[in-house]
Amino acid sequence: MYTYVEVTSEGTREIGYAQVKFNDEKMILTFSNGLGITRMKFNLDDVGYVAEGQFIGGNTFTLNADGYRITLYEDGLATSDYLRNYFKYLLVQV
Repeated sequence: MYTYVEVTSEGTREIGYAQVKFNDEKMILTFSNGLGITRMKFNLDDVGYVAEGQFIGGNTFTLNADGYRITLYEDGLATSDYLRNYFKYLLVQV
């Protein structure tokens, strides 16, 4: 699934369009930056909770992992359902 993602860490903030995949209790974000590709892997076991909120009428899913604050923005009808399926045991409403 592809969606908009914001990644914040130690004063830096990156916003982009990324592929989000889940594999063996890991969340994998793959960003395409021109000719380069950035891939980030996060262990879902290390995530305490995922906060579901709203931004301009769409759902957002925010989590903290490995020193990063990651916000996934709803982009299309199935995005929220897809993310809720993988975050079902970690999800809290904000």
